[in-house]
Amino acid sequence: MDRRPGRRGRHIGVRGELTFFYGMAALALIVVSIVAVFASRYVARTQALQDAQQMTQRLARIVVAPDMAGLLAGEAESRRDLDRAIANRMADGYLTEVTVWDRTGRVLYADDPNEIGERYDASPQVVSAIEDGTSSSDFESQPEATEEQFEDGPGFVEVYVPLEAPGLPRLAFEAYYDYARVDQAANSLLVQLVPLVLAPLLVLQLIQSPIPASLARRVRRQEAERSVLLERTLSVSDRERVRVAADLHDGPIQDLAGVTYVLDAVSPSVLDAHRPLLRDAQNTVTHAINSLRRLMVDLYPPDLSAEQLPGTISSLADPVRERGVEVAVIVEPIAGLGKETVTTLYRVAREALANVIAHAQASRVDIRMCEMDADGHGGDQMVRLAIIDNGVGVDSVQLDRRSEGHLGLMLLINRVEDLGGTLTVAAGPDGGTAVVATMPVSVDDVDPDSD
Repeated sequence: MDRRPGRRGRHIGVRGELTFFYGMAALALIVVSIVAVFASRYVARTQALQDAQQMTQRLARIVVAPDMAGLLAGEAESRRDLDRAIANRMADGYLTEVTVWDRTGRVLYADDPNEIGERYDASPQVVSAIEDGTSSSDFESQPEATEEQFEDGPGFVEVYVPLEAPGLPRLAFEAYYDYARVDQAANSLLVQLVPLVLAPLLVLQLIQSPIPASLARRVRRQEAERSVLLERTLSVSDRERVRVAADLHDGPIQDLAGVTYVLDAVSPSVLDAHRPLLRDAQNTVTHAINSLRRLMVDLYPPDLSAEQLPGTISSLADPVRERGVEVAVIVEPIAGLGKETVTTLYRVAREALANVIAHAQASRVDIRMCEMDADGHGGDQMVRLAIIDNGVGVDSVQLDRRSEGHLGLMLLINRVEDLGGTLTVAAGPDGGTAVVATMPVSVDDVDPDSD
């Protein structure tokens, strides 16, 4: 079957859906990766706060509390022991600063001797640790008991815990830890977590990726088979209509025409009393001949060509006019209309006007056919046929009338799309129904019986 590539709207849709699927899969991987990064960093920060808080509680209880009473009493040995113990804890660089506060905001002890004895406004964390015995931890960029600025650094983990020293009222112990260690923990956790999260998802995507591709190929094959069946259906319908139209022309119409000749021949010899009856018979036969000829043309025009299309479409509107509906027909002659385009436009007009008669209850129908600018249509010259009524509106159930012997607009929508055009059935601008077909002026002729 001769098909020009890229013309079939349905196949473009299948490719678009497949592209959308793979795009969403890639987007899912990206989103999961981003979530994994943020989740790992959140977990690392939370774990760092918990570890720092536990470490500070042990430091306060085991290292600082035993020597605190002696230090405040002025014992040099207690001061040396505490300084040495704190220096050992700070040797690896994780613990960066320690401070002991009383409830007035005075520094009782610090790793920096210059800070001892200084008084600051007691922070809420100091007050909470002393009065309520509550431990707290957070991230800070600036230690509280120093005026030195650390704006360029990564920051600190700040921890406050209550300090219970023998013979002393409750104090607050503050410790700062290097945030760089938190970054290291986060990066380490990220390296471990991301592969665990992404690897199964990536494997799942690789496993399921062939499935939509296979389904897409199956859909394409079914679309191709549907197109062949559709073309054969339309061709068989056309051949049947041509056969019935030919039988009408060569059979009943010719026989009835012969009857009119006989009636004309015997009319001079008919008695005057019988002449009215003879005229009624002649009129009845003539009316039957005209009705059969209209039916013959409605089934299939004897000369359906580009030159005859405007007149043929106008003739299709005659049954609509006979029902008292105002019909406006503006059909421009278009040079170069291909046979497939002419046949399809005729089918669309015939089916649309049949629906107007059967369902629309309209008082006016506008039929317009014109050539369109080729912009946006791949360079092809396009023809547009619009049939717009002011009736009760479109009903999707009425579009498929194959059970009544009609091809149905649903079938024609597929046919127009297969030829590279579009056929829409929607509400009109002023109510009613608008059937609009847009097609290339010329498309390749299709042999439905070819492979």
